[in-house]
Amino acid sequence: KILFIRTGSGRWQRRDSGDTRMNSVEESSRSRAVKWLLRLSGVKALTEWTDGDILSWIIKRQLVWDATVPHWLTQRHEVTDTTKDGIRTVRIAASKENNKQYLYYVHGGGFLMEMYFLYWLFADRITSSLGAELAVPIYPLLPEANMEVCFQAVLASYRRWYKTIPKDAKIHIIADSSGCSLALRLAQETVASGVPAPENLILISPWVDMNVSDKRLDIYEQDDPFISVEALRECAVMAVPDQEYDDPRYSPLYGNLSGIGRLSVFTGTADTLYPNALALRNQATLAHVPINYYEHNGMFHIYPHFLVEEGRQAFAMIKKIIAGKAPDPQGRGFTIIR
Repeated sequence: KILFIRTGSGRWQRRDSGDTRMNSVEESSRSRAVKWLLRLSGVKALTEWTDGDILSWIIKRQLVWDATVPHWLTQRHEVTDTTKDGIRTVRIAASKENNKQYLYYVHGGGFLMEMYFLYWLFADRITSSLGAELAVPIYPLLPEANMEVCFQAVLASYRRWYKTIPKDAKIHIIADSSGCSLALRLAQETVASGVPAPENLILISPWVDMNVSDKRLDIYEQDDPFISVEALRECAVMAVPDQEYDDPRYSPLYGNLSGIGRLSVFTGTADTLYPNALALRNQATLAHVPINYYEHNGMFHIYPHFLVEEGRQAFAMIKKIIAGKAPDPQGRGFTIIR
């Protein structure tokens, strides 16, 4: 296995070894502060529902966090917001010349949160830093829509968007959290239907197994200031049709990983969904599918979206991946940050 370890000096070291138990880099003070603030904010407590509370929580949050494109974003970029046949897609083009990098971003939020400010900020950063164009599908949410409805909306948006971009464009699909299940299935199904695979499939804090039965989730939840296992279970019950949790359509971890583009996964050891990332890495390895696997010690859910040192490192690596400058694992190799 090919390992690239980020050392305390910030340099990358290549090590050919089967042992992934490397010395941990000390967590940054800003990261510790952000985790403390997240705990203080009570954001995780909001997701620790009891029966009967979830619907009122969903409705309240969707009223507060709608998917309106922020005014400041329209001032920074050329933004096109279109709806056709009930399917809405927002396209964000960098003000500087496009370098033929086209990104398709599927946001997370447990199938119940809209594209809100944290996701718009990430979209702005990635578009600005790469001089690229980014498309965002605004898909329907719980409780009106289940995962199948969500996916069909994303698929329709992607196919329509794909027809409008140059034939020589380099396409990269990026997703976080629950959006990763939609994005991974999107890559699997588009390839199966004859549509070319994306150049890269980049998954951040992936939730790709809806069967929330892994006992390790309860262990890592203790350190995650963001999401609870109870929230995952509640969302899965409502989102998965007929509660078919092992169906590859809803848990694409169990689907075909071959030919879906270069797969990259970002995760942290203080993420409730850390075991999902490990499972995806293992599935890819068993299937002899090369995977860039980036793990940061002590990092929480979707940490690359935050301006902490570890998040900046991960974001810089995402840019390198899209630019084609990241290490490319061969065979059963993978890349890891510890």
